[in-house]
Amino acid sequence: MSNDERPTQSQFEAYDGMFQWFSRTLFGGELRPVILNFSRRAKTLGFFAPERWQRAKGKGTTHEISLNPAFLKTRPTRDTASTLVHEMTHLWQFEAGTPSRGGYHNAEWADKMESIGLMPSDTGQPGGKRVGPRMTHYIVDGGPFDRAFKQMPAGYLLPWQSWEPTDPAKGKGAPVSKLKYTCPDCATNVWGKPGLNLCCLDCKTALKPAA
Repeated sequence: MSNDERPTQSQFEAYDGMFQWFSRTLFGGELRPVILNFSRRAKTLGFFAPERWQRAKGKGTTHEISLNPAFLKTRPTRDTASTLVHEMTHLWQFEAGTPSRGGYHNAEWADKMESIGLMPSDTGQPGGKRVGPRMTHYIVDGGPFDRAFKQMPAGYLLPWQSWEPTDPAKGKGAPVSKLKYTCPDCATNVWGKPGLNLCCLDCKTALKPAA
């Protein structure tokens, strides 16, 4: 039986390949392996959960990184990959740095994000706060992450997407009929169905879906 006929295997082989690729290209291969998972946690694109798993027999714990499958179909693959790297930065800080308590994103985390080409912003747009309890980011065009993603083997892209994306803001099971698309340069917003490729004619910049 081929990998195409075994969706769990093909999905998680690509998932792990993406994790290992960014570990090598952005973190020097220093990140320890973790449990990669998918979780439909409300209002979250992804999360890092430290020491969430332990061996069934013997000693040993490891961490979890999860992506929300409800957004795999509605977001560009580059944005999904950047969410994985966002959570990998939390992993890096937990292992090698000094994370704040209560999920606060501190300056150490923000500096590391910026160094790998993901700019911290509480709004997801230029000019947002770099630190805080609830943080997102935007991708620096031409930065380390952007270059690494463009060079990443196609086999590391997730081959399966959630067939019925949900809008966590409206509750479990509510279908996504419209998304907000934002120009990263002038912050112009438009609404449209998922999967549209839109461009701001004034800035000559692709609009990005906001989650």
